[in-house]
Formats: sequence, structure tokens, C-alpha cells
Amino acid sequence: MKRLFIFLLILCFYFLGIGILNAADTPGTLKWMFQTGGCVQSSPAVDSNGIIYVGSNDHNVYAINSDGTLKWQFATNGGIHSSPAIDSNGIIYIGSGDGKLYAINPDGTLKWKFTTLAGIDSSPAIGLDGTIYVGSYDHNVYAVNPDGTLKWEFWAGYKVSSSPAVRFDNIVYVGSDCDRLFAINPDGICVWNFIGLDIRSSPAIDSNNIVYISSANDRIYAFNPDGTLNWEFATGTGWDLEWAISSPAIGTDGIIYVGSYDKNVYAINPDGTLKWKFTTGAKIRSSPAIGLDGTVYIGSRDDKVYAINPDGTLKWQFAAVAVYSSPAIGTDGTIYIGADDGKLYAIYGNSGGLADSPWPMFCHDLRHTSSGGNDTPDIPDIPESGDDNNGCFIATAAYGSRF
Repeated sequence: MKRLFIFLLILCFYFLGIGILNAADTPGTLKWMFQTGGCVQSSPAVDSNGIIYVGSNDHNVYAINSDGTLKWQFATNGGIHSSPAIDSNGIIYIGSGDGKLYAINPDGTLKWKFTTLAGIDSSPAIGLDGTIYVGSYDHNVYAVNPDGTLKWEFWAGYKVSSSPAVRFDNIVYVGSDCDRLFAINPDGICVWNFIGLDIRSSPAIDSNNIVYISSANDRIYAFNPDGTLNWEFATGTGWDLEWAISSPAIGTDGIIYVGSYDKNVYAINPDGTLKWKFTTGAKIRSSPAIGLDGTVYIGSRDDKVYAINPDGTLKWQFAAVAVYSSPAIGTDGTIYIGADDGKLYAIYGNSGGLADSPWPMFCHDLRHTSSGGNDTPDIPDIPESGDDNNGCFIATAAYGSRF
């Protein structure tokens, strides 16, 4: 009888242990969290070794091991809202409120720093040739060589919060707070621009080189490669200058996903019609990331991170604090995201990694290169320069101008 009791007790502990392990791995539950000294609105990037990099408003850049322990931290002289980008050699690029673009070696030492005349909230993009592109509050977009020297600068007319996107042929797309989306050629010359309203979001480029961007006039726009308007989609926001923060992501089926200040996540068909919308409890500044299984992950100011099924229904939600950061999905399915409580969260997920799509997350990929597009389709000739706005061709759309 005593042996039977001991056997049953062992069996009970065994199944209890299995249950605890299974519960720990449940999608939507906490894997670990890392505390910084300030709010984390920067979006994490992940390198090929699984190291996670993120900035904090405490002025530091953090490198965090995949188990949640600190690898190193690098101090700047300003709050960091910019998100890191990682090149093929493991160099980390990030902007700071101190007006500098930093290049940091994989061991956390400074490689170089490039100085602009005002703060940098824009996240760097990396072209196929290694050129780094970033916007600054000094009203310029900069192209910086891999050695930290200036390649060119482009006057955007006002602050540049938007993070650039780079097409395969080094055409750069970037918004500005003065209402314009610019297409800039590899020599730093504007080839076309669109007049919207306070474009602070960042472009996404699909496999046909169509460019998607959101604007504060409650519109999401799709532009053909030559700058002509393909379509526009209206959300229910109204004119809200902070709306144009969430940046589009593109699924494997061409569906465009984006958050809005009207509290909704939108799924938009490739022809510009609504597929579905999912309502959260507050405004959304976070940009979506799409898993290999089609799950859409996004944060909201209602203190939650959401996982949304491909049909627009809720998969799970995770409690955090005022999530402005955009998620990254690790190769093992872990979701990494920052929050205003100063934490970087690692959340269990089961999507199997990032979607194999033209633009599955903010800044395109886990390394945040913001480089995409396709050289297979025929690319129309870039329009001839006109006389307006420093030689730019100007695209227009309904309600496209503040004035």
C-alpha cells in the first residue's frame, strides 16, 4: 500500500510538472522581461545569433541575449526612439535624441558617429550597397557611407520622423512632417513627391514595387513606382496629427495591415478594399508584424499586445503598459516588444517565425534593413523633373493637402 502511494505521488508530480512546462510555453504568456531605465518606444531588432537590440529613453542602446540577460549596453546623450538596424557584418546603427547616428560594433564599442543638427527619431535603413539612410529633425535626410562619411543630404523642408525604405535599386522613400512623401534617387535627387498630411509613418514596398504609406489625413495610400496613385483607403480617424505613426506591413497574400488612431487594426486587400478590421481599446501607434502562420501581432495604448488570426479574430492578448513599440518575431516564434514601463518583453508565440512576405514587419526584417522591392517586374521610367518643389514631380490625391 505504501509503495502504491509513493508511485501515485510520483505520478502526480510528473503530470503536474508537465502541466507547468506546457503552461510556461503557452502562446501569449511571458517568457522573460528586461528592465531598462526609461520607456521603450524603440522597436527591437534581432541578429542572426538571436541577440536582441533595442533603444530606451534612458539614452542607452541594449544588447540582450535570447535568455533575457544583458550582453552589453551603450550610452548616448539623448533619449532613443529610433530603432536599430543591423548590417551584414553585425554593425548596429541607431539614431539618438542627441542628433547623432551611431554605428556600434557587435561587442558594444563605438565604430563611428555621424552628427546632424537636431534629434533623430527616424530609424536607419540600409541599402544593398551598405549605405545607411536616416532622417533628422534638422529637416534633412542623410545618406551615410559605411565608414561614417557623408554621401549626400536631402532637404525635406521640415522635420523627418519617418524611417526611410530602400528599393532594390537604392531608390529611397521617406515621409516628412511637412506633409510629403519623397522618392529620392541614389544620387540624392528627388524624383517625385506626394503631398499628404504630416507623414510620420514609414513606407512598405511590395513585390510589384508598389509603395504603401499612411498619412495623418486618415488615409492609407498605394503608389505605383512612377509616383502615380494606385489607390487610397480611408480610416475613421479624422484629422489627427499623431495618426500617421503606425506603418504598413504586407502579408504573403498581398494583404496590407496597419494600425490607426481610431483604435482599429485594418487588413486591406491589394485592390484597396477592406478585408477586416479589429478593434482594440485605445489608439495605436505600434506597427504590425506578421507571423509565418499569418498571425498579426501589434501593440496598443490600451496596455495590450494583440495576436490576431488571419481572419481578423482574436488569438490572444498580453498585458503590458502603453505599447508604442512595434513587435519583432524571432525564428523560434518568440515575440519581442517594448513598452512605456521601460521593459522589453519576450512573449511565447507559435507562429514559427516571421512571414516570408514582401514586407512582414516594421523596417522589413528582423535586422531592420528597411530594404525591399523586386527587380523582376518592369519598372516604369522615373518621370522627368518638373519646376515645383526643387524639381520634383508632384502626385496628388483627394484631401491630399492640408491647405
